[in-house]
Amino acid sequence: MINFKNPSIPLYYQLENILRERIISGEYRPGDFIETEEALVRSYNVSRITVRKALLALKNDKLIISKRKVGSFVSKKPVSPIRMKLTGEIEDIIAKEAKSRAKVIYFDFVSAPKKVIEILNLDENVKPLKIERIRVIRGSPLTYSINYLPPDLGKRIRAKDLTFHPIYHALEKRCKEKIGRGIQIVEATIADSRIASFLKVMIGAPLLKIERTIFNTKGRPLNYVTVLYRADRYHFAVNLIRGGQKLGAKWDYKKP
Repeated sequence: MINFKNPSIPLYYQLENILRERIISGEYRPGDFIETEEALVRSYNVSRITVRKALLALKNDKLIISKRKVGSFVSKKPVSPIRMKLTGEIEDIIAKEAKSRAKVIYFDFVSAPKKVIEILNLDENVKPLKIERIRVIRGSPLTYSINYLPPDLGKRIRAKDLTFHPIYHALEKRCKEKIGRGIQIVEATIADSRIASFLKVMIGAPLLKIERTIFNTKGRPLNYVTVLYRADRYHFAVNLIRGGQKLGAKWDYKKP
């Protein structure tokens, strides 16, 4: 019997994430039978309604399939993590975003943090465009992002442009900017209550955090974005080349 220790998080949500981890880690393999509802009720000391809500969430994410009067099984081809290559090519990022759909949850000109003003090389009294979005692939939320754009570029972009197209597409098509290069930092973080609700993960769940600045061919910063990726659905592949060739990605660490 497992007793849940965080009363602030719904039991079905905790159970869902426990079962999800067991599937993604390979403890439950494709085609494996998951315990009956009765067995899950006893194992996790929860109600039948809690078990059914947790299983329904896994079914909606296509991790399991249910057979009437039989039970639930791990899908033959459970959803695998989305791979993003760190090869230094902006086209890789654009290609991934073009295959997904984004929900714009905030779109306005704001007084930005000092760090954003400095990165975008703006005057202190200038208000850049702030865009918050949740990106969805295969019906599940994968990323939460905050973009900041200089106001002269932001005025040419419409929120509805960003549902099915990446911001890079809007910068090139609507703003007539030619993207030249980007700099990004990758680190680990955890989900707070707000981000957890957006990405449908538990509070404190591990996330991948990307901070990225995009420049045009003349070196002007066009976009500063922070992206939070669900760690259970995203991973990064890095090409390592021996012989003095440059990779285009730089790794560093934070001092504790």
